[in-house]
Amino acid sequence: MSDSSSCDAGLIDPEPPAAGRIDIHSHLLPSIDDGCVDLEQSLECVRCLIEAGFVGSICTPHILPEDPACNAIEHIRAWTTQLDRSIREAGLAYRVWPGGELRLYDGVIDWLGERGVPTLAGSRCVLVDFWEAHWPKWATDAFAWLIKRGYQPILAHPERLACTHELDKRLTEIVDMGVWLQGNFRSMTGEEGVEPDRWVRRLLGEGRYHFMAMDMHRPDTLSGRFDGLEMVQQEFSQKVLDHFLVDAPRSCIFTSDPAPHG
Repeated sequence: MSDSSSCDAGLIDPEPPAAGRIDIHSHLLPSIDDGCVDLEQSLECVRCLIEAGFVGSICTPHILPEDPACNAIEHIRAWTTQLDRSIREAGLAYRVWPGGELRLYDGVIDWLGERGVPTLAGSRCVLVDFWEAHWPKWATDAFAWLIKRGYQPILAHPERLACTHELDKRLTEIVDMGVWLQGNFRSMTGEEGVEPDRWVRRLLGEGRYHFMAMDMHRPDTLSGRFDGLEMVQQEFSQKVLDHFLVDAPRSCIFTSDPAPHG
């Protein structure tokens, strides 16, 4: 297997600030996927995040292995370094780290073996998603493959999955395996639909999320995400919100073991 996709050791300020909120799931990189369309939008989002108490974001553009134009790990590192430089040139105190949101599919294990594993900020954590109507065996197999090799898989926004009829059983299975779950704040508002609205509250109430995240895309989508953040604070407490945005990123990602090699 090729070398892991840990972030470039030369990236400016690889360590997070001692205080402040960190978003582990963002489409902040400009002109890469369905997130910010240009640098102006990226900087506008950064300004809004700073106002909301955020001090940094992990950049997680979509990684779609079945797409011939799939974002390469080394490109994401370079793009993140460029954005970091632009943020500093704009006079903004905000940090960014490279990552990715890996789309699982039937065959992703072979792809990972050939191309490497995209991790969050050089940690062993790997953010993944999939959208099948029925829970695929190959997704569970991919989780097992990652865990066996020392990685920590994180399933993004499980409350938005279409396979709701078997979701509780499958989430229990993968959490028992060691998979972590990451919810989206916007699911709280009903903007993602009735089922995500129901599931996000259930999973929050049962304490099954390791993280909540913005999953921010463009400036025009930020208001609903901030509304969802406030709903978590109102319905579940400031302590719960601080855990997801302040404590968990530092304790689970930035102080975790580095990504494995080989």
